[in-house]
Amino acid sequence: MIPIARVAGVCMLVAFLVSKTYSFWIHWHRHSLTWHAADMLLHSDVCTKSYLRMNLRQFDNCESAEASVALGPFCRAVYSVAEEMHVCGESRCAILYMDVTDRLVYILPLTFVLLIVLMFRFGLDYRYQAAKAQYGQYVLPHQSHKKVM
Repeated sequence: MIPIARVAGVCMLVAFLVSKTYSFWIHWHRHSLTWHAADMLLHSDVCTKSYLRMNLRQFDNCESAEASVALGPFCRAVYSVAEEMHVCGESRCAILYMDVTDRLVYILPLTFVLLIVLMFRFGLDYRYQAAKAQYGQYVLPHQSHKKVM
């Protein structure tokens, strides 16, 4: 008989692989369209003729096209999937940092209140254990015949 945990683990692994494969194909398709468009722009008159490129000035997209063609669509799709899976991928850490700093006014007082409550609780527990140890010094050892279940 196969344990439920193993079946659930295999199902989750298959779902993860299917999800990431789908994500990979979506990224690959998007990056291949970008790559082909950038390649066409680089081979057009706008990027091959320098006088046209100089006349366009800030509207010259040849630099961004060269950056897009520098890495193939397969590698870009792999990197996109890896960025999705990374903890700080797609600026998640920056968003978390902004959320924490925005709510710092609420986080710090709650943390201090929690620390005070925990210190009070540990102080009570310490006093209880100290009193129990002091009481244990004056009690004779005895063996109990009762079984506690």
